[in-house]
Amino acid sequence: MSGSSNDAEKAAADPDEFVRSLLAPATPLGGYRELGTTALARRLGLPDDQLGGHWCSRCNGVWYGCALEVQCPACGNRRG
Repeated sequence: MSGSSNDAEKAAADPDEFVRSLLAPATPLGGYRELGTTALARRLGLPDDQLGGHWCSRCNGVWYGCALEVQCPACGNRRG
């Protein structure tokens, strides 16, 4: 691996920062859009802490809904 020695140097320099960078969520290049909440989640009146975030590659954004919902509310994409 070409980056393994660089990773080892970072870990040796500041182990806490290295672990934080590994655990930090990745943000897509160019950012992302908030696509909103599905109609079903709104109809059920689910609070935000019970919604799951889902990625839509077609819209390049995140939408929120019930755990088993798979369809993007913005474009209808069902393939993530």
